[in-house]
Amino acid sequence: MACSPQDELESHFQTYLKRVAHILSVAEPALTPVPALPPLPSQRQLFLTQVRISSSVLDALKLGQCNGLLELVAEHNGPIGKSQSAAGQLLYHLQFQQALQLCQAPYLSPELQSWLHEIAQQKAPLLPGYHWNMMIAEPETRAALTPRLPALPFHQQVGYQSTLQAFSLFAQLQNQAQGEPRSQPLSSEPLNQVLSGLYQNHYLGRLFYSLHSAAHYFEQSNQFLQQLEGLDCRRAGQEDAKRLRNALQHYYIKDIQHYLGQIDRQFVQLAPLLQRTLEPPASKRDLMHDYRQQVALGLNSQVYIRYRRLTLDHAKVWQNFLQRCELSPL
Repeated sequence: MACSPQDELESHFQTYLKRVAHILSVAEPALTPVPALPPLPSQRQLFLTQVRISSSVLDALKLGQCNGLLELVAEHNGPIGKSQSAAGQLLYHLQFQQALQLCQAPYLSPELQSWLHEIAQQKAPLLPGYHWNMMIAEPETRAALTPRLPALPFHQQVGYQSTLQAFSLFAQLQNQAQGEPRSQPLSSEPLNQVLSGLYQNHYLGRLFYSLHSAAHYFEQSNQFLQQLEGLDCRRAGQEDAKRLRNALQHYYIKDIQHYLGQIDRQFVQLAPLLQRTLEPPASKRDLMHDYRQQVALGLNSQVYIRYRRLTLDHAKVWQNFLQRCELSPL
């Protein structure tokens, strides 16, 4: 995965290292391209084929005794319903299940109540699968989950709030798919809104890449910064030591560290939602293993663990240098 010329993060790291190299009178390091992250496996591989539960026409007519249920089924079986996306399929099945649970009319016969309960019991285990299909098959969610370059811009990370809202709703829908009761009727409007917020919103994929590329640049920077150990801090070298401290403050702390602090906080907010909503069914765990290990295991995601470790290593290099040269941080 080659670096884009517009990648601000690479440019800031290069400027920072160039300044340090100038003060040390050594050649500046050339940052190497960032390796690719594991892609989200194909929709065809991940899609979960669901068992279809059907009933006779006479049985289906019984649903007319539950408010709105027969109309819901009729719409689902019509031309529009048959072309529903994965998100539309999930919403229909959640609405159907909710309508069954709310169908408590006192005039229902025991036989009909028993039949409705049986239908609900048959459909309940399928609901998490419909949620899974939405997460990996809906075009907007697939696009959001795809790692992509360049790194996020430094001054404004457009798309964060829309992404947070979307995955928060996905988590709520997952809870309902797993049996959490809901008293208010489900509506298509909130789901359509958050999906529209993900349309052509590449924030999340670029967030993955930003943390991944930051770790890559830190690894090379930390190796280069070992040359700080060769600086003699006494007498004439003391002035160079102060210039190096100033370079750290101006090019790293004010720019790079400030930016990384922003995207770190954003990932911390999103990570639990990603981990929860991308928990695969047993049959898809092997396919999702590499992708989840890197970006979808919450704060245990390898892209985040590696980034944090190398950030701390970078801080220790400078801490040791400042202590050795008896300089306080600015």
